[in-house]
Amino acid sequence: MADTRAQHIAGPQEDTETAETAELTGKAEEAGKAEGAGEAGERRGGRPVSPERLIYFSDAVVAIAITLLALELPVPTGEVHGNSGVLHFLRDHLAEYTAFLVSFWTIAIHWMIHQRLFRYATGLSGGAIRWNLLWLLAIVLMPFTTKLLTSEADAYQVQFIVYAANQVLACLFFRLAFADLRRSGVLSTADSSEAVSDTLGWLTAMMLAFLISIPVALVTHWASLCWALLPAIRAGLRRLQRP
Repeated sequence: MADTRAQHIAGPQEDTETAETAELTGKAEEAGKAEGAGEAGERRGGRPVSPERLIYFSDAVVAIAITLLALELPVPTGEVHGNSGVLHFLRDHLAEYTAFLVSFWTIAIHWMIHQRLFRYATGLSGGAIRWNLLWLLAIVLMPFTTKLLTSEADAYQVQFIVYAANQVLACLFFRLAFADLRRSGVLSTADSSEAVSDTLGWLTAMMLAFLISIPVALVTHWASLCWALLPAIRAGLRRLQRP
């Protein structure tokens, strides 16, 4: 009888201890999985972190690039006199002002695409950070390539190709940065939305417009007209994307 009473008393205690042991074991396994995932993230280039710092940094660099564009604009000096003299000066530098507007428009589009797409990032990968830095390098080079394009050097093909290649590389680096975010799984489920697809379509169209103008520049000085084909290229890409 004593043994039976002891079994009845010990039974619930043993069950409780078994449950507690199982619970602790489960927590330990979950912690091990989380730690393993963190180590795997580090091996892939860094565990996912908040993208806000990269976004703010990119905004600042883009703002500096646009400011440098404006600082390079030619202004009348003391040698220019009267209204007619100023108007003549502005006409003589119309190419510089036009190049400024094109570069400003291009950088503005890059900035809008960046803020539209990076809003879906829930973290960052090492590859995306590196590609984003290369994208920023291409952005800050635009004031230089813009000035080169409108300089008085007699090398139109080289000047034009360097400028257009700068634009192509900026688009390419950004696409690679976003593609790395996708591969790393740090995008929200909205990544598959139509808005993202449409935004990437415009980026691709802009890259193709500048890319097409490079071989055209080898045969004519009107290669910049290819940039006006951007809406047509985007429409063609949209038709190809339809199922």
